Amino acid sequence: QVRLGITRTYKAPDTGRLVPRRFLSTNNSATSPDNMGNPNLKPELAWGLDAGFEHYLTDGGILSVNFFLRRIEDFTRTSIVNDGRWVAMPTNDGLATTRGVEFDAKFPLRSLMEDAPAIDFRANLAFNSSTVNSVPGPNNRLDSQTPVSANFGVDYKLDDVPLTLGGNLSFQNAGPVRISVNQSSYGIPKRVLDVYALWKFDNKSNVRVALG
Repeated sequence: QVRLGITRTYKAPDTGRLVPRRFLSTNNSATSPDNMGNPNLKPELAWGLDAGFEHYLTDGGILSVNFFLRRIEDFTRTSIVNDGRWVAMPTNDGLATTRGVEFDAKFPLRSLMEDAPAIDFRANLAFNSSTVNSVPGPNNRLDSQTPVSANFGVDYKLDDVPLTLGGNLSFQNAGPVRISVNQSSYGIPKRVLDVYALWKFDNKSNVRVALG
């Protein structure tokens, strides 16, 4: 099946970002400023386009690809000003555009091999990018956005005993982000491996042991 949608979204600022209380920095500078909220902060409004294609397999499997595009008005970013001391505060500053594509797959091995063990696979791969118009490049993207993420998981349900074994490997890329003209940050990529064992006594009782 094919999906297509146009959205209009409203994102109100967090209450903590509206409170004009000032938190002083010990060594005040452009790289170590005071912090305070902005009571005049406006909500972010965005137009969006979403498109997706889903293909359903036998035995409950699914393959899908999804695409999104957003144009954010009154984008909120952290600005640094000097009123006698350096101060960092959230401000509405221009436009931001974000886009991405995501691939998903979930299927049992038996949908490919009739006599295969009861193994289920799941995988996800996503690419995201963005541009903040009020910040010069390069790397003028949303500071909270993950450029690349991937997940791969396996579940194996034993036929002879009520035991399920599984695991999941995830990866999130990061890298440099330019927050303002004078401020940049660097995110460290994350890698996480989780494994588990699930023993099912009956429909109401089970024990799960996980290690991550």
